[in-house]
Amino acid sequence: MKRVGFALLALTASAAADSKTKELAQGYTKELGACHTRADGVTKVTNGAQVLVDGGDAQYAPDLDQLKAGLAQVQAYCGELDATLQLIADPNASYKALEHQLDEHDNKIRKLRQSSKLALDGLAPVIGKLIPVINARAGTAAAPAKKTPIKFASGRSIDAPALPGTWKVSGSATNDVVDYTEGRASATISVRAVEGTCADRKKELAKSAVDASSPAKLVWYVAYEKEARRIHTGCRTAKTGSLVATLDEPVVATWPALESVLIAMLATRDDK
Repeated sequence: MKRVGFALLALTASAAADSKTKELAQGYTKELGACHTRADGVTKVTNGAQVLVDGGDAQYAPDLDQLKAGLAQVQAYCGELDATLQLIADPNASYKALEHQLDEHDNKIRKLRQSSKLALDGLAPVIGKLIPVINARAGTAAAPAKKTPIKFASGRSIDAPALPGTWKVSGSATNDVVDYTEGRASATISVRAVEGTCADRKKELAKSAVDASSPAKLVWYVAYEKEARRIHTGCRTAKTGSLVATLDEPVVATWPALESVLIAMLATRDDK
């Protein structure tokens, strides 16, 4: 009986270790997908900037250098995630056998994750500046001739930017919600009437939320990233309770700026 007991304990420990390896693989796979999405976006802008510089627009050379350096950081991050996944790709690999190597890879990933985020944050204004120039050079840019009118169930309405994607409205008399979809990515912008004060609402925020420059007169406005999404949310005091405005969008380098939609939606609310 003792031998059987020892065998069962060994099997249980092995199963737990294999389960941990599988859990790590699932997490890293998801993270790698998000990393590739960001790298692809930066690559497109970098290639476009290269065309500009090669075509004689030398003023964009410093921007190109910054893009290349940032892209290298993101690619290194993706590469380390890929190397870690290859390490645990063997279905017979146990966590115990790989624990030391996985710890080394995890330490590298943590550092590269941070440096990649800093690089992307630094590239955001460069990308925002270059995309219209790149599109114009390619002959695809055109200033929107008209806005896209959006009317909510509440009766409130706004003019959204004329973008290549699609808009879908939902909500109620107190909550205005619109989704923007472009390709396989989508964003949700909402202004909701909630109970309690803005101070109450701020307590519910993710710990990673940091104060951001407010696009409107709000009590607070913060931004943070969660599972390959970038969240901007703010709060304004209403006649009763509060108004919580949120922009939930994908972390994609070439994604359109949608804060103007959030501002327009807030401007329609007279329940101050």
